[in-house]
Amino acid sequence: MAEPATKTLTAHRDDRAPDEEPGIILQRWVKRPDGTRELIELPLTPELFLNPQLEDKWMQGMRHYKAVHELFGILAGHFRSAPDVMVNGDMKHYLDPRLPAPGPDISVARGIRDKQADRGSFDVAEEGAVPCLIVEIVSPLDSEIRRTDLEDKVGVYQHAGVQEYVIVDSTHRDRRFRLLGYRLDRSGRYRPIELDSEGRLLSETTGLWFQVSPDGERVFVFEYPSGRRLLNQEEMQDELLEAEAEVARLKAELDRLRRGA
Repeated sequence: MAEPATKTLTAHRDDRAPDEEPGIILQRWVKRPDGTRELIELPLTPELFLNPQLEDKWMQGMRHYKAVHELFGILAGHFRSAPDVMVNGDMKHYLDPRLPAPGPDISVARGIRDKQADRGSFDVAEEGAVPCLIVEIVSPLDSEIRRTDLEDKVGVYQHAGVQEYVIVDSTHRDRRFRLLGYRLDRSGRYRPIELDSEGRLLSETTGLWFQVSPDGERVFVFEYPSGRRLLNQEEMQDELLEAEAEVARLKAELDRLRRGA
């Protein structure tokens, strides 16, 4: 298949109509005939999206980045003390020689021998483990790329044996997040994961609930079955500061009582 037209990376003005899909641009380093490297831009196509090169990067906007960053941090923090559970973000996955090798936004894998090893990619054959959960935050900036997450990757992850596939979806017109999910049945086929009465999606492989926040801008994560919400890094820092302030207040009150005794 012929490569799309390329261009050297340059700044340009965004003059699209308000309802026009902005599309997604892929940035790739290529080697010139003289041996130097040049950063070029490509329109991101479903083929490139499903099987990127290791150094490829595409621009999906701040909202996508923040959602991925927050979910990755929450899951990585939750499984930090689990010696054989690895959480990956934006890493190329070699799932099966017969399948494309995508770079999912987030993946969780169990049974990993050395989770601290320096990896440039995740190779199922080398790791001896298939991710138990993959989470994709869909970009609404391009309908073809969105359809790849919603349809094509369902088939890829099913054939690879990924037990659960969770999709955080939104559209160009309706930016509120919504959750979709699939779980392998006994025959190895994906079946939709039904949301419960509170709109939560249960990941059985991780023991976690996922739920869209009331404003539709975030995805909350809760422990199952306790219902305790897992905090992001900023929330944990705020909670720590509040606890420290309360300790200082109690200490000051105790000192006051002692002086008055």
